[in-house]
Amino acid sequence: MKKLLFSLLTLFMAAPALAEEGAETASSLSSLMTKGLIVTAGGLGGVFLVLILFFLMIKIMHKLLK
Repeated sequence: MKKLLFSLLTLFMAAPALAEEGAETASSLSSLMTKGLIVTAGGLGGVFLVLILFFLMIKIMHKLLK
């Protein structure tokens, strides 16, 4: 019984530290997700920029060949 009470007491004493660690983990996870979304948006923007440039070059070449 004493071991159980001691275990519960140490668990309750450690709970605030565990909660802070969980908050830091959630914060770093949202920061990581934000960085990932920024990188993904930049990559998609680059892909569409290249596609638009190819389209414009094809249009320009068609006009020059006519």
